[in-house]
Amino acid sequence: MQSLPRPPRSPLGWLAAGATLLVLANMRWGIGALAWIAPIPLLRYLRITSGWRARTVFVTVVTAAWIAATAKIVSAPLPAVFALVGAPLGLSQALAYLGANRLRRNLGAIAGVLVIPAVLVVVEYAQPHLAALGLGTWGAAGYTQVDNPAVLQLAAVFGLAGVSFLIYLTAAALEAALSAALDNTSRAASYRVAGATLALAIVVHAAGSARLAGSFGETRRFAAVGTIATFDGSTIVSEAERAHILDQLERDTEAAARAGATVVVWNEAAALTAPTAEPALQARVQALAARLHVHVVAAYIVERTQDPLVFENKYVWARPDGAIDHSYWKHHPAPGEPSIIGEGPATAIDLGGTVMSGALCYDYDFPAIAAGHGELDVDVVALPSSDWRGIDPIHTQMAAVRAIEQGVSILRSTRFGLSAGIDPVGRLRAWSSSFETPERVMIVDLPRHGTGTIYRAIGDVLVWLSIAGIAAAIVHTRRRRQS
Repeated sequence: MQSLPRPPRSPLGWLAAGATLLVLANMRWGIGALAWIAPIPLLRYLRITSGWRARTVFVTVVTAAWIAATAKIVSAPLPAVFALVGAPLGLSQALAYLGANRLRRNLGAIAGVLVIPAVLVVVEYAQPHLAALGLGTWGAAGYTQVDNPAVLQLAAVFGLAGVSFLIYLTAAALEAALSAALDNTSRAASYRVAGATLALAIVVHAAGSARLAGSFGETRRFAAVGTIATFDGSTIVSEAERAHILDQLERDTEAAARAGATVVVWNEAAALTAPTAEPALQARVQALAARLHVHVVAAYIVERTQDPLVFENKYVWARPDGAIDHSYWKHHPAPGEPSIIGEGPATAIDLGGTVMSGALCYDYDFPAIAAGHGELDVDVVALPSSDWRGIDPIHTQMAAVRAIEQGVSILRSTRFGLSAGIDPVGRLRAWSSSFETPERVMIVDLPRHGTGTIYRAIGDVLVWLSIAGIAAAIVHTRRRRQS
């Protein structure tokens, strides 16, 4: 009988295993199942080492691993140096591990396990609130489960943080049990915690599967319309080409209306215009919406300057009566995107009982934007987007977490990526990759109404409880040192 593989004997073996699992679990081509065990070797390394040299090695290796993981999403037109975006992700996570490990040394079996996910989740939560980083929620452990819709339903209760917390909790409990066995220390308490954690994970999966079996009643037909435009902002586009792009968008919008769509959403940067020509573009969209008697969410960019490149990234929402209901500027430009930052709260529009609103692409990597839609009791969100090959389809799958959190449907109309109609439990009811089909029109029937979620009501209570738990652990540690 073949024996089971032995665990690494040296601390560096544990660290190398953790870094490898981290790279394999995250970003493009991520193996979600590995995310549940990736923290185990990292926590084990910290448990059996001490001193500043070991800690320096840990921070260096984890940061390098995140750079390698980020390199997986780098493809044309991005330069290879873009992988360095992973450095702040790795640095912040490595420091979080160090802080959590320091606290757990002074805590009991249960508290010592709980403090690990608490610290890591708080650091994840802080990331999108640090404007200087501009990284949104990229790198959150919860996103490793985009192919596990059952466990993602936990986001309807505690948000993305809830999914991350469960992953880190499971790994921390298993590492504690493993270390108790390897170090021949008190095992009973660690084994009980590990068993309870695994039981919790099973319950979450079962409850999520049951939630996915639900239905939402009546539907409404929507359409995502793509563009033939290939400009990347650095290309000077002639007036004739701009007109040709608009002509094609108009024809495809007509095709969507003939297919029964009542709302047509162009993808992000579907057209390009100059400030002086923008009124004419808007008038054309208004006339199109009135003629077809549909809502048209027309996303385009207005080039302000060419050198340096600065533009407005926006959409206008034209109603069936031909009036512009509202316009929206992108609130969170992606790293390196030279667009003017939009401001102001979300705007909702009632389409005969179906309340809609919108955002643009990277905005939905920031849960606060989606929370604004939840506060307006929005049913469906129009999300014009633009990706690149390296984040197709994961970026669209990440948007599904926002749908689960707020109980809304999302129509993500995507240039250079995956367009999808996503329902309130994160199921993709229709999808179309611009890399795999020449079709530019995607039709999807989505629920007319969203659903209330616990997370919409309680917000980030899990994060605040985690902060309270960390504070209590710090106080306990200081008192223990003073005694």
